Amino acid sequence: MLKIGIIGLGDIANKAYLPVLSSIENIEIHLYTRNQIKLKNIQEKYRFNKSHESLSSLITSGITGAFVHSATESHEEIIEKLLENNIHVYVDKPITYDLESTEKLLRLAEKNKLILTAGFNRRFAPSYQNLKELSNPNMIIMQKNRQNLPEDNRKFIYDDFIHVVDTLLYMFPYPIEDIVINGRKQNQLLYHVVIQLISKYGTAIGIMNRDSGTNEEKLEIMNSEEKRVVTNVADLIIRKDRNETRIGYSDWEQTLYKRGFEQAVADFIHAIEYNHAPSITKEELVKTHELCEMIVNKIAEI
Repeated sequence: MLKIGIIGLGDIANKAYLPVLSSIENIEIHLYTRNQIKLKNIQEKYRFNKSHESLSSLITSGITGAFVHSATESHEEIIEKLLENNIHVYVDKPITYDLESTEKLLRLAEKNKLILTAGFNRRFAPSYQNLKELSNPNMIIMQKNRQNLPEDNRKFIYDDFIHVVDTLLYMFPYPIEDIVINGRKQNQLLYHVVIQLISKYGTAIGIMNRDSGTNEEKLEIMNSEEKRVVTNVADLIIRKDRNETRIGYSDWEQTLYKRGFEQAVADFIHAIEYNHAPSITKEELVKTHELCEMIVNKIAEI
């Protein structure tokens, strides 16, 4: 039986990962958090009976892989210790808050022949995969907006806008010839950011406004014959000329499937079990973190 550790039992673990992992057969879940009240509640809810009071105890339990859901500031130390102890790692995005430490950890994983991947669930969402199937796109536009939530430059980009960055890189099929970056700052807080990825064949535009009147996400992709639009990672509309088709999902399909979490978790577990690379490559992870670092540095100059 595969032993899997879960480090950090906060909001994202509770909403997205614990429900998925609790439904997978033939894995043994080991929990680690310093919050004993939260630990007790989760054990009761999911009937997980393996828990640890320290990272060292978790490591010596014999886990093969671990999901890291702790605060981003702790990622580097935790991931490094896991990799040094021959444990595969799936971590919430970002891997770390800076490119240098992210590349260092990816090199360590490669050296030790281990998996280090990040939680870019949108790559696995069925609706987004439908958009990626559209050939020869000439324009891609993604917006991910939040209501009255300006943030520190680096945290804004790496904790949130990174999803826009990674999705655009995943969707854009052309060599990038130029990158344009802009944003609005006030009192050392970043309010919005816009990037353009430019090729002679098309343009990809990413937008995040954290001073918006609503929380929303929209991805649009167009070619000369049609336009496809997904809102909130679920609802798909295809428009050709004046015709509009809405692609729905069965009521039986769970939200975590629609948003790609089930598939992302399954991809990691399957890669461990069968000793092969996960779907997201090291090169793709580096490109996403490289572009985030570029945006952070550019916005710092504004």
